[in-house]
Amino acid sequence: MSIQFPLHFEKVSAKKVSDFIREQLEEAIILKEVLSEEQLPTERELAEIFNASRITVREALSQLEAKGLIEKRVGAKGGTFVLPVTANSHKRTRAEIERDWEHMLKVFEYRTMIEPEGAFLAAERISAGELELLQSYLDKSIEPDCSRELFRALDVKFHLSIAKASCNPYYEAAVRQIRTKINPALDLMPYDEHIRTVNYDVHTEILRALQAHDCYKSREVMKRHIEHSADAIYARLTAGS
Repeated sequence: MSIQFPLHFEKVSAKKVSDFIREQLEEAIILKEVLSEEQLPTERELAEIFNASRITVREALSQLEAKGLIEKRVGAKGGTFVLPVTANSHKRTRAEIERDWEHMLKVFEYRTMIEPEGAFLAAERISAGELELLQSYLDKSIEPDCSRELFRALDVKFHLSIAKASCNPYYEAAVRQIRTKINPALDLMPYDEHIRTVNYDVHTEILRALQAHDCYKSREVMKRHIEHSADAIYARLTAGS
C-alpha cells in the first residue's frame, strides 16, 4: 500500500536582477545600516559591488526613490542620499500597516518565539566586547542630542547585536528578517523624552541580565519588552479610530 505525502511546491516567478539589488539596499536602509543623509556608493561602485550593469543598478535605485527611501541630488555635492526613514514611515505606512495588521500580528508572534530564545543563548555566550558595545548603544540613546533617526538606529543595533551574540547564525538571520518586517511599524511610534526613558530602562534591564549571564532573566525581560512593543503599536494605530 503506497502512502501519498502532500507536496509543498511553490510557483516559480521570474525575478529581475534589479529586484535583488533593490531588496538588499532596502534592507540595509530599513535596518539603519545606512543612516539618514548618508550617501550611497555611485552607480559605478554599486555595479561593481553587485556584479551587475549600471542600467540594472539605476533601475533598482529608481524603485527605492519611488518608495521615498532615497533621493538623487545634483551639483558639486550631488549623489544618491538616504532619506529619513522614520519621518517618512510616520507619514507613509500607517494605513498600510492597519490593512495588514493580521500579518503583522503573525510577525510579532514569531518574534516572541525567536528573540527571547536568542537572548537566552546570548546570556550564555556573549563576550565582554559585545557587552561593551551594547552599553555604548544605550549611552548614546539617552544623550540629549540623540535624534529620532539615530535613536531608532541604536534600537535596531541593540537587538541585532544580541541576536549575533547568540553565536547562532540562524537566530541572527531570523531577527534580521523580523526587523525588516516590523521596523516600518516601530517607526510609527512617537519620539519624546518619555519614550526614550522607557526604552532605555528596559534595554538596561536586558543588558544587566546579559552581563550577569542570567539566561532565564534575559529571556523573560526580552519577551516582556517585545509584547509591550506590539501592544504599543496597536494602541498607536487605533488611537482616535
